[in-house]
Amino acid sequence: MLTKIKALPQKKAFLIGFSLIFISPILLLLFTLFFNMGIWIFTIIQGIIWCFAFLFILSAADKRHSRTK
Repeated sequence: MLTKIKALPQKKAFLIGFSLIFISPILLLLFTLFFNMGIWIFTIIQGIIWCFAFLFILSAADKRHSRTK
């Protein structure tokens, strides 16, 4: 899976990472309004999403850093 993330272009990976960070809390808040989710489930799901988002952002930063060397 990491190879698929690294295969994305730099700008797309960065955009996906930031959109996951900014949009996922709003979507999870809407899910908690419609479905009965506990705070721990909300926190665990948010942590997993943020891990994927940071993978995308770090991949984009690595590509940019290796390009500027």
